[in-house]
Amino acid sequence: MLKKILLSLFLVLTLNNANAQTIVKLEETEINPNKIYFFAHSMCHDCKNAFIFLSTQHANLNIPIVDMKYKENFNLYKQCVKKFDIKNAELRLPLICMGNNYIMGWNNADEAKFNQYLQNFQNQ
Repeated sequence: MLKKILLSLFLVLTLNNANAQTIVKLEETEINPNKIYFFAHSMCHDCKNAFIFLSTQHANLNIPIVDMKYKENFNLYKQCVKKFDIKNAELRLPLICMGNNYIMGWNNADEAKFNQYLQNFQNQ
């Protein structure tokens, strides 16, 4: 329990400090199919859980957090939503787009799903 609290505190501090290696305002205007996108917001509980998983299990991937507070990032988010034909009623964060797969929201089952999607993505 204490470990989870400390990790959550670390995440909040990380998300609130605009660290260029962690939180980004992307300059790109089109989704790159060869890139992993992790759309999140600092106040999102599921985003924090996904971040904890990614930072502990896949730190070597160095996946940037695409902060939704920037208009440019929101436009990329909308492109991912359109690419996967996600309905408005289903929209939420985080959204992880990876090649031909996506994960919206986050729960324990998404850890295995992420690992499978990552394997498929890296084999493309």
